[in-house]
Amino acid sequence: MNARERCLAVFDDTKRKSLDKIPTHVQYIREGFISKYKHEVMKDYQEKLFNNLYFDIPHILGFESIFAQFPLSYKIRSIKVQDKSGNFIKIKEDGQSVKRKSDYYEGGFIDSIEILEDLWANLKLVDNSNYITKCVNFYEKLAPFIFPILIVDGIFDRVWRSMGMPLFSRNFRKNTKLYKRIIEFYANLAKINIEGLINTTGDKGKVITLLDDVAYKGRSMISKERWNQDFLPHYKEILSIIVDANLIPIIHTDGNPTELIPSFQNAGFRGLQGWEGGADPQYINDNFPEFVIIGFGDVSHILPFGDQKQIEFHVKELINILKENRHVILGPSTVIFQKIPLKNVRIFINTVNKYGKY
Repeated sequence: MNARERCLAVFDDTKRKSLDKIPTHVQYIREGFISKYKHEVMKDYQEKLFNNLYFDIPHILGFESIFAQFPLSYKIRSIKVQDKSGNFIKIKEDGQSVKRKSDYYEGGFIDSIEILEDLWANLKLVDNSNYITKCVNFYEKLAPFIFPILIVDGIFDRVWRSMGMPLFSRNFRKNTKLYKRIIEFYANLAKINIEGLINTTGDKGKVITLLDDVAYKGRSMISKERWNQDFLPHYKEILSIIVDANLIPIIHTDGNPTELIPSFQNAGFRGLQGWEGGADPQYINDNFPEFVIIGFGDVSHILPFGDQKQIEFHVKELINILKENRHVILGPSTVIFQKIPLKNVRIFINTVNKYGKY
């Protein structure tokens, strides 16, 4: 089986039985890691490359899937707002301002219905079909070697970031009109981008991930009751579009989202990428056997600081729990960053390949 076939088989009741080994996934690899190790990674590699380090480095390391963006189908012209000091700044749909000469974002600044409606009024649909086609066709060429899993921004994560946590918390508790309207705004943006993709390329991408951080390392950021009330209806609508196009919807979140898994399944999500901090793989495997698990490799302690025995023990423990269910794609729970040693990444992948065979 090639990378694409192996990853997709996890979602298919029939093809799952033919899996030869557990597939692997990485959210992405940070530029710091690539800059530090690219020469060492590539120096003896003689097989096919794509002249794109974002895909080449994880492919050489042995990862079989990775998150991948596609062109958006809207533009929103920036508007001016006042910050707490009375200074005028420009914001766009994320509600945040970029500090000059810095990559640091400060925000959020969507603190009134008027600001939100101004942004909404500046929303313009754009025909990016040519760029989307080129992008997805390129991904199709990559897919047998490293399968690009398409990503699009979700809802909850964007809502609280656009307002800032203190303002979000107040509006969340009171369930205000502003809070509800911002949810509608980001649900609409997600829907626009997904429809733009599907209308252009049909089911070529196969898997779409909604990026939506909804959990801390120890627990979810929102109760299942409020998620069901506030976000479930929007996600059901969005996911019905994805499923009707014969695509597979999954969700990404950092942290431990265990409490919300039944709600994600009710919305129509087929799996989750992440599982960082506190989630119990045995509990997830036993209680949600149809839900696809992607990730679970510890990036807080084991991958950055572990030795060979610790990494191998960690991976073998995950394999012993998750392997036979065949609903697992193993990888780091989040990204690979500069402080993770190259040798530890190689130990992780080699251990999955050695003990993950069916």
